[in-house]
Amino acid sequence: MAFSLLWSLLLLGLLPGPGASRAPTVVTGTLGGSVTLPLQLQDRQQVESISWVCRSVPGAIATVTLVEAGGPDTFHQADSRYWGRLSVVGPDRSLQISHLSWADAGSYRAHVNLRSSRLTHTREYSLHVYEQLTQPHVTMSTRISGNGHCLIILTCVAESRGGAVTYSWTPLGPQTTLSHGGSILSVTLQPGDSVLNFTCTVKNPVSNSSSLPILVPPSCSGPGILGSEESVGETVIGTLGKSATLPLEVPVGQEVEKVTWSSRGLVAILQPGPAGEPILVAGTQGPYSQRLSIPLHSYSLQISSLRLQDSGPYRAWITLHSPPINITKDFVLHVYEKPQEPKITASSQIMKDGTCFITLACLLDQAGEDVQYSWDPRGQGAVVSHGGTTLSISWRYGVSDSYHCTVKNPVSQSSSSISVKPLCSGSFLPCCLRKEFLLFLILGALQIK
Repeated sequence: MAFSLLWSLLLLGLLPGPGASRAPTVVTGTLGGSVTLPLQLQDRQQVESISWVCRSVPGAIATVTLVEAGGPDTFHQADSRYWGRLSVVGPDRSLQISHLSWADAGSYRAHVNLRSSRLTHTREYSLHVYEQLTQPHVTMSTRISGNGHCLIILTCVAESRGGAVTYSWTPLGPQTTLSHGGSILSVTLQPGDSVLNFTCTVKNPVSNSSSLPILVPPSCSGPGILGSEESVGETVIGTLGKSATLPLEVPVGQEVEKVTWSSRGLVAILQPGPAGEPILVAGTQGPYSQRLSIPLHSYSLQISSLRLQDSGPYRAWITLHSPPINITKDFVLHVYEKPQEPKITASSQIMKDGTCFITLACLLDQAGEDVQYSWDPRGQGAVVSHGGTTLSISWRYGVSDSYHCTVKNPVSQSSSSISVKPLCSGSFLPCCLRKEFLLFLILGALQIK
């Protein structure tokens, strides 16, 4: 009777079996390269077979059958997106994945079947894929503050789709200020300062790269009047494929000769047309071709069909007839892509008291910049880590079993949900293990009769 009850509880997920998995092993790989999911076998002679499973692919993606007496292993690959990219390496039969793609990131499992036991031991992995970073490029703009000091603004741009990019600058000192996650460096110069050289370094978990040295002159070139040396320009937010307007106000009662818009080069030139209405006289060619327009009665600039590479600093130079001066205004345009629906991966471990420890990871194929993650519900004792992407909870029956991950950037948000109840029951165990539990349960019932 007690034997039957024990196996019944184990089948229902209320007690941990020998196949219960440990915390996932985090593995990092480079886009297009190879990565190994390490498997450490304590007794290789007792291993009968190893099945490798990916959560996003039904069934096993590969199976290794070990032959006794030192014979050759039998390796079988399933017909999936991994075909031709899998191999077994080392005496522990670790799995190697080559030609990594963004889609390969996610959760994996190794089910190890022993000859001396009818139970399955499980190892879990969390694979993260990043691309090799190329050399970043740095753009520079200048302005004159109200107290006459020169403010140099350096913007470091890294071409990366994988996120997790960090920025650093050398040298840093009391005259420098970092903003926008370290990608923008503001340098305040005073009369008598010497020429400075700055270098931007970008880094992700698999690579790093540095820009060419940027020479900062000891003074600002060209006239300008701005009131704040702390701001790096008015921030404008745009959505990929939509339109964004850089708003420009001309001083009341002033006669405008022209307004020159620039970014990493000339963008557009606006001049008064018939009846004083601004018209576009330059800017119809190049990367902004067919994408520029002027709002009515304004020298503002509207950019349509926004691209990610449109992000960056912009400057408007206002040349006045009377008085004959130049006025500048700076902007920083950020273009964001609407986040896709996130994917939620999960792993669990069931304790003797019935508590189920669950780790949920919220993933995006292309996270982009300024993405924030949130979970609902959080619950007492929940731990959020890895920048909000990971939620660790202890769950019991009777508590809400639906958890939601929301990803958000400045232009949009998207959510996904997962039910954790199946993770804390026998149904989450490997198929071969469930069959063995069912057999023991039937035998136990027969003994009672």
